[in-house]
Amino acid sequence: MRIGVGYLLQETNTFSPVETRLKDFGLVEGPDVLDHWSGTQTEIGAFLDVLGGTPHQVVPLFAGWAMTAGLMSAATFEELLSIVRRRLSDARPLDGLLLALHGSMCARGNDDCDGTIIEAARSIAGNISLVVTLDLHANLTAKIATLADAVVGYQCYPHTDMYETGLSGAELLLKTLRQEISPVTEMRKLPLIVPAENMQTTHGPMKQVFDTGYAYREAHPEVLSVSSFGVQPWLDIAEMGCATLTVADRNRASARDCADQMANKLWNLREEFTPQLPRPRQAIEEALAQPGSPVVLAESADGPTAGAPGDSSELIGPLQQFAPGVASLLWLRDPKAIDDVWGLRPGDPIRTAVGGVFDKMNHIPALIEGTLRSLSDGKFRFTGNYNKGMLNEMGRTAVIQAGSITVVISDEAANMIAPEVYRSQGLEPRDYKIVVVKSANSFRSEYTFASKIIIVDTPGISTANLRSLPYQRVPRPIYPLDEISRLD
Repeated sequence: MRIGVGYLLQETNTFSPVETRLKDFGLVEGPDVLDHWSGTQTEIGAFLDVLGGTPHQVVPLFAGWAMTAGLMSAATFEELLSIVRRRLSDARPLDGLLLALHGSMCARGNDDCDGTIIEAARSIAGNISLVVTLDLHANLTAKIATLADAVVGYQCYPHTDMYETGLSGAELLLKTLRQEISPVTEMRKLPLIVPAENMQTTHGPMKQVFDTGYAYREAHPEVLSVSSFGVQPWLDIAEMGCATLTVADRNRASARDCADQMANKLWNLREEFTPQLPRPRQAIEEALAQPGSPVVLAESADGPTAGAPGDSSELIGPLQQFAPGVASLLWLRDPKAIDDVWGLRPGDPIRTAVGGVFDKMNHIPALIEGTLRSLSDGKFRFTGNYNKGMLNEMGRTAVIQAGSITVVISDEAANMIAPEVYRSQGLEPRDYKIVVVKSANSFRSEYTFASKIIIVDTPGISTANLRSLPYQRVPRPIYPLDEISRLD
């Protein structure tokens, strides 16, 4: 049998001023997919590993991953969709199809790009077995759940199970093709959005939601897979909200009942997702009082993997004022500052403003003075638990020593989940008392060596203060924007 394999992930933050471009995906097609993605600990890496051990013919279609950012233009998405359609048309006939998507990709005029991609796959490939994997932060839509034979979401946050999710999806597809199972999918959508900071699956409310699903699956062998989609909250779109989903073998009633039980648990625990957020001075004082190093200050409101531009310099002033002489390390994105320093040599003096380039409503520039330590091309590969083997490119990168603060600046967004952002520049986070990480949660799997983690309340478009965001299109009422006494 011929089995198509595709991988296309992008998470949109509709509040972001930074448009997602086609080149951001690093898209490869056909045999190049094997060259670029085989051996990676990703969903598609798992697809290729599983199918490579079968007599089936693997048909690589397309693969690309873009950093979370703002909306694509309608023209950009149409160009992306045309590539998907062309590759699917050229690959016919197919007997099965595995698609790894994010589930929260949006463009101007299209709130559900992932659903549109699945719809295109159905219209071109026909009534074949189709399994889709999604991020835990997917905004699950009726179109996605209806058009796919089975949907499998990440079970872990921090996301350390991309590869395992790919394994689960591939195994479901193979069992379907062998007619061992006939999967049915049921979802339950909730009038609910929750912050990401307390969405860990190792403990807390989201773990309880998954445990509810796992217990049901244990008691009902016909249940094949359970997923809880916490959705990333920075989407101002019409079909917005958390969801639960169950895949069962033929038994739609069991699938529906399991999804309902998980949804009820999620709803009942909704208030437990709200994090405590100290202001910068308090957070820095807590960090200095903590024995051991490093202490991570998580500036989640400016997280690039949450769609924020990464141009906040909000912590530079407080670090200078409240932690003078304390070794501190932070990253930010500022193409203008990179232009200023790119012709200099290590050791040259620097006086420049940094930050506030993209998100001018929330961030203002900070003046730094110091010396240039190094310049690089900003390329590195993940080596830890998160997407091991994947290439990340943050563009031209400079390291500036400004007193006791080491500032890493790049002209593209950096995936702050991984310490490799710093280590790729010859900087070891363990050597600093305070390390700023612009991420809500996923960094926790990579910064296990931190002596303490403190989430800081700073302004930004990926803030946990959801009521402060200018939502206009989400369905109302929706919690926490509105008070809702009970589920209908």
